[in-house]
Amino acid sequence: MGFDKIILLKTKKNSYLSINLLPILLMNYEIVELVNFSGHKTTIYSVILGDDELTLYDYFIEENIEEYKKEIKSIVNRLAIIGNETGAREQFFKLNEGKPGDSVCALYDEPSNYLRLYCIRYGLCVIILGGGGPKFTRTWQEDPKLTLEASTLIEISNDIAQRIKDGEIKWSHNGTQLIGNLKFSDDEQ
Repeated sequence: MGFDKIILLKTKKNSYLSINLLPILLMNYEIVELVNFSGHKTTIYSVILGDDELTLYDYFIEENIEEYKKEIKSIVNRLAIIGNETGAREQFFKLNEGKPGDSVCALYDEPSNYLRLYCIRYGLCVIILGGGGPKFTRTWQEDPKLTLEASTLIEISNDIAQRIKDGEIKWSHNGTQLIGNLKFSDDEQ
């Protein structure tokens, strides 16, 4: 993957741990469909790291449900609407959160709300949900937690682009699903 970012993680005791996690986390992962949100307008995916059972989206919910219950409810409702009614319209996202061309963006319910869910958006028809958190800084790069979440999706986007280029991942005939090898392993490197 070639990404060696040192990050600070806040522990439950409000201390910080400095660690280079991204290369470890992204060695093995799978992109999985979230069937509860996917619909005829948009297919919604998330990512499972390693042998975990929870997706990055599941962790986002767990980490933020107590403090941001109203915003979580709004994001969940927005995802259901995106999947079944409107598609992934630009107005629901803060675009260009990653590097040019990687499609990384942030989903939020209202621009004035603090909670951000980072994702990869492929037009109206496909989104891949990552993690996120509250954003109190001007940019995500100024916050260690948001740096981890956005950087993870930037790397995943790069991997997907390479698989599409190599023909291992394709679009379904109607353009609403990713078809092919959605399991990524360090054994391939």
